[in-house]
Amino acid sequence: MTKRVVVASGYFNPLHYGHVSYLEKARDLGTSLIVIVNNDLQAAKRKSDRPHGGDMTLPARERVKLVRSLQCVDAAVEAVDEDESVAVTLQLLHPDIFANGGGQTPTKQEIQVCQRLNIQMVDGLGIQLLSLAPFTQHYDWGKPRNESIIAALTGQQSPHLTDEPDAAKPFAEMWMGDHPSGPARVVSPGTSPRNADKTVHRATSLQDVFNKTPSVLGPQLQDSKQLPFLLKVLSIHKALSIQAHPDKELASRLHLERPHIYKDPNHKPEIAIALTDDFQALCGFRPVPEIIEILEHMPEAAVIIGPDSLENLKAAVGDSSAESTALKSAYARLMHASEDDVINQIQLLHSRALQPPQSVPPKIKELYELICKLHAQYDNDIGIFSALFMNYARLKVGECLYMAQNVPHAYIAGDIVECMACSDNVVRGGLTPKFKDVEVLCDMLRYEGGPPATVIPSELDRGVKLYADPDIEEFQVMHLHLEAGGRQHRLFSSEGPAMALNLKGSGTVTISGETRDIGPGKVFMLAAGVEPEIQAMTEMDVFVACCPPQYFRTPQVSPQNK
Repeated sequence: MTKRVVVASGYFNPLHYGHVSYLEKARDLGTSLIVIVNNDLQAAKRKSDRPHGGDMTLPARERVKLVRSLQCVDAAVEAVDEDESVAVTLQLLHPDIFANGGGQTPTKQEIQVCQRLNIQMVDGLGIQLLSLAPFTQHYDWGKPRNESIIAALTGQQSPHLTDEPDAAKPFAEMWMGDHPSGPARVVSPGTSPRNADKTVHRATSLQDVFNKTPSVLGPQLQDSKQLPFLLKVLSIHKALSIQAHPDKELASRLHLERPHIYKDPNHKPEIAIALTDDFQALCGFRPVPEIIEILEHMPEAAVIIGPDSLENLKAAVGDSSAESTALKSAYARLMHASEDDVINQIQLLHSRALQPPQSVPPKIKELYELICKLHAQYDNDIGIFSALFMNYARLKVGECLYMAQNVPHAYIAGDIVECMACSDNVVRGGLTPKFKDVEVLCDMLRYEGGPPATVIPSELDRGVKLYADPDIEEFQVMHLHLEAGGRQHRLFSSEGPAMALNLKGSGTVTISGETRDIGPGKVFMLAAGVEPEIQAMTEMDVFVACCPPQYFRTPQVSPQNK
């Protein structure tokens, strides 16, 4: 076995678990670990340069003894350097690897020594928390700047611009993850508040961090260098497209055949947690008897699918297999109707919806209102007829929809937290000017009538709710509600990272004895196995996404190659 000497360095003043985790990771890089402990002169200079950095508690000789006592450490030495670096000591030791922690960046002198002596540099092993700037998407269906929760969370609302064109700019989605279409950016390194003013270059994306320091993802994810999930906030002013997300097999085929449209080979199950009481969505096919009732009240839709399709639906009621066959036939007939027929019948349906009969059931009246809303947004789009076949859900704060693979859905209005498998594959069929892949959509859908699928959260502790489902492999979401003065000490995932959003309120997050302030809109990622304490100064709502424990029980591959 080839011997590989690893050198790590730090002040360790005081020594805490974060340091131990860093040193254990450094030891795993080679066969022996030597630790350089910064001397008292360096510590005193550091204290004078950083008046808020805390008091020096231990002399160097005591810190060396403590570090040397760790099981993962083979030797510990005091630095002989007089500046802030450990370059001279590093040169004397001449290791194979220099493993740098996450709270500091290598100095110019250290980099020069490593380059001159051909010492491999491994950076960021001590990272426990990454402060992130989310990626904002400005799709046209988003709420305008001063009405959007996303603009509020990212500090981009501008009430003084009410009469300016920029005030109408839509703020639709906030992405918190590493998806190539919108990776979050790292805005500060490490865990230490002492480094809060040392901002990483704004171009440093989360992807860059994972490529450089995959250990933050944990042992089972570090080879993939990717998050298996993507956390979002959506602020919806106008209906999104009628759409579905392909399963893994179909996604792989579509990506192979048309990579310019289907950007990755992954599936995309997703959940939507309502942040407002007015969240509205279409989700899954209605029970067939309900579809029949709607077609009888709205003959324009019945004309589009044809009398034989309507009769087939009626004859199939009560037989799940026959219902599925009849529903697929009727929906395919609808989606392949001629453009002229669709326009003519939607115009007639819209006229009916504007002046509905007085005696219609509440559910039909509600649909007439939806038809008018969608017509105002998308004119004579075929998606209006699609909506009649789908469940129309209205959710209150905290309620959650589940959109499985191959299930048709569309968000209509409201604000939500959304989490999904890391993919951006969408097969569209209406309510959009974008490409509609009608053949693929009609072939892929689950033609199962029934109520919309939901996730009922379980209460893990007072103020802690878990949104999870056995069918969802890649992610689960926790919602922490803390009253002022409340605190939560919780390990979200022992084996993988966790992505957190502080939606409301102010407080602190403490890791290994070091504390950082978090305000509204703060996004941060916790490295694998990190156990933070969150304390609320004011009432707080924090959403945290991570992989469920069962995700790590079987071998995993890259999310993009699943």
